[in-house]
Amino acid sequence: MQKQEQINQDQWSDYLSQVTAGNRGRRISLDVIGGTGVSPESREELAPVAIGLTDAPFLSLEYDPVNKGNAIIIASGVDEVAYEHSVEGPTELTASLDPDGRLDSLEILDQNGARTKLNFF
Repeated sequence: MQKQEQINQDQWSDYLSQVTAGNRGRRISLDVIGGTGVSPESREELAPVAIGLTDAPFLSLEYDPVNKGNAIIIASGVDEVAYEHSVEGPTELTASLDPDGRLDSLEILDQNGARTKLNFF
């Protein structure tokens, strides 16, 4: 049974640094659902849209707070960034953990109603 944890915004920088340190090199995929002008109800009915990142090595996660850009940046690559995706105006960060407590996915909700899901294999 998966466990979900909502991460408080004041902990995002530290939490994402820990995720980076503990998961670098794991395989990931990235999906985005919804977007500007999509109501939360209809957003649930949309299928995930792959945005070019499937089965890639995880490199890092960073949070730029409101006063520094207000974004969560997801990067893949081995020793350097090969692909980067920015979630502008994040409002929620939720972690899904497997029964052993290992990170299974992170879901980021943005100010426009889009959900970005970072899946770990």
